This record gives sequence, C-alpha cells and structure tokens, in this order.
Amino acid sequence: MSDAVQQTITPYFTVQNADRLMGFLTAAFGAKVVKLDRYDDNTVQHARMTVGNSLIMLNESTDDYPANLSQMHISVDDADKTYAIAMGLGATSVMTPNDRPHGERMAGIKDPCGNIWWIASGLA
Repeated sequence: MSDAVQQTITPYFTVQNADRLMGFLTAAFGAKVVKLDRYDDNTVQHARMTVGNSLIMLNESTDDYPANLSQMHISVDDADKTYAIAMGLGATSVMTPNDRPHGERMAGIKDPCGNIWWIASGLA
C-alpha cells in the first residue's frame, strides 16, 4: 500500500477495536486504507486512511496508549444519505439531519468506537 501525503494537521484515533473502526469508516465514508502495520497479535499498530482528500491515522489502544475519543466534522455530498448509511452500520444518533443557521445541512453520529462525527453538506 502506498503512503498518502500528510497534511499539516492529521487526526489520529486511538481506539479499542481499530479494525472495526476501519470497516465503519470504509463503509460509511468511503475511506481507503493506504498503509497498515500490525502488531504480532494482528491488532492495528498504525493505519493511514484517506477519506476524500483528507488523511486520518489510527491505531489499537494499548496499556501505554489508552483509547481516546474525538469529534470530527466531515463534508459530504448528501448529509441525509450518509447519516442513514452510518446508522445502518450501527452508529448511534447524536443529532438527526437538519438545516443549520450557518448554512449547512448537518447530522451527528457516534461511531462504534465512541467518536462523534458531524456530517455536513451545503444547503442548496
């Protein structure tokens, strides 16, 4: 797998069950794995994934690196459709899709690892 270009700030997720998060991100947001290293026990030591034109990194939590939760804002073509896909994949609703005064159609979900994603698309 090739390495993606790293941006100035890159989100890094440390989670329990990194493989589950990788599967969720792939199915919900079209993420693609560009680099994957595993520990001897086959858990994720380090992964790089692209989502659209953005790079994210993640790994499996350990005693030295415990899981932490994050919040992300993700721009998509259709917030309602992406929200429905995420919910079908086991996400928990934080906010149903609605038009926001700042000019976005937005929804919020909690992924299977507990991270919150604010899913947004522009208003027509």
